[in-house]
Amino acid sequence: MPTQPRLPPLALIVAFSILGPFSLHVVIPAMPLLVDELATDFGAAQATLTVYLVGIAGGQLLYGPVSDRVGRRPVVLAGLALYALASLGCALAGSVESLWALRLMQGATGCAGQVLGRAIIRDCTPRDRAASLLGYTTMAMSSCASFSPLVAAIVQDLAGWRANFLWLSATALGVLLLCLRFLGETRQDPPEGAAAPTRLLGGYVLLLRSRAFLGYALSGAFAMAAWYSFVAGAPYVLATLLGLPPIAYGKYILVVLAGYVAGNFLAGRLSVRLGGARMIAVGQAIALAGAAIQVALLAAGILAPMALFLPMMAIVFASGLFLPNLNAGALSVHPALAGSAAGLTGFLQMGLSALATVAIGAAMAGSEAPLVAATAGTSLASALALLLLRAPRGSSLRA
Repeated sequence: MPTQPRLPPLALIVAFSILGPFSLHVVIPAMPLLVDELATDFGAAQATLTVYLVGIAGGQLLYGPVSDRVGRRPVVLAGLALYALASLGCALAGSVESLWALRLMQGATGCAGQVLGRAIIRDCTPRDRAASLLGYTTMAMSSCASFSPLVAAIVQDLAGWRANFLWLSATALGVLLLCLRFLGETRQDPPEGAAAPTRLLGGYVLLLRSRAFLGYALSGAFAMAAWYSFVAGAPYVLATLLGLPPIAYGKYILVVLAGYVAGNFLAGRLSVRLGGARMIAVGQAIALAGAAIQVALLAAGILAPMALFLPMMAIVFASGLFLPNLNAGALSVHPALAGSAAGLTGFLQMGLSALATVAIGAAMAGSEAPLVAATAGTSLASALALLLLRAPRGSSLRA
C-alpha cells in the first residue's frame, strides 16, 4: 500500500492559494479611474470583474485533470509564472479591451494555486485531516479577499491603480521562487493510461456519474451561490431601499465575513475530532436556521441593515464549518482524480455563483424579497443536494 507523500509547508500552500482570491477585487477602487483614464464607461470598467470570474471558472476545469496527468508541481509553477506575466500586462494596459483580455488571463492563471492547493492537501493527508487544513487555508483566503479592496485603495492612493498589478506580479515571482525551492511533487502515480488525452475528459465523466461526488460538489456550489447572491444584492438594498451611502456596505459586510472566518477556524480545529459528516450536519442546520430567520423577517416587514446582515452571518458561519468538509469529501471520492475533482468542484461553485449574480441583478426591483429568496433558496438547495449521498433503495452507494 503506497504511503502518502509529505505535505509541503502549509504557509507556502496558503501563499500560492491566496493570489487568485485577492486579485479578484483589486480593481474595485480603481473603477472611476478606469472610466477616465481608459476612456470608457462604468459598465465596461465593471466587466473587468466579470471576465476575471470567467477566467477562474475555465481555469479550474483545466488545471485539475492536467495536474492529475503531469503532476501538481509543474502546473503550480506554470500558473504562477503566467499569472505574473498577466499581472504585469494589466499594469501596462492601454485600453479597457486589453485590460479585459489580461484580467481574463489573470483569473485563469491565478486560480491554479487555489485549485491545486486543495489537491496537494488531499494528496498528503487523510480526509478529516484534509478538511481541517482546508479550513485554515480557506480562512486565510477569505480574510485576504475581504481586505483586498482596502489594501488596493491604499496602494492606489500612494502610487496609482497600476501599482497594484505591479506588486501582484512581483509577489507571484517571489512565491514562484519559494515553490522552486520548497514545493515537491505530491501526486502519486496515476492510474494506467491517465496520460492519454481521452482520460482527462474521462475523469470528469467518472466524477459526474458519481452520486457521492455530485452530493458533495452541488451542496458546496449552492452554498457558494448563496454568498454571491447576497454580495450582488445587498448593496442595492442598502443604497436604494435604505438610502445609505456606499461605504455602509463596506462596514456591514465585515460582520458577515467575520462569521465566515470564524466558521473556517472552527472547521480547522474540530473537523478531525468530530468528523466530516458531523461538521456538515451541524453546519447545514445552522445555515437553514439563518435562512428561516431571513424569511421570517421578510414576512414581518422588518428591513434594517442588521436584520439583513446578521442572518447572513449565520449562514456564512455555517458555510465556513461545512465547506472545507464538503470539498474534502468531493476530493476523496476518487483520490487518484483529486486534481480533477478540485477543478470540477471549483468550476461548479463559480459557475453557479455567476448565474446567481446575474439572476439577482435582473430581479432586484424595489424590494429585498428576491435577495432573501435567493439566499434562503440556495441554502435549502445546499442541504437537499446532500440527499445524493444516500444510496438508492436496494443498492449500496458507490463512488
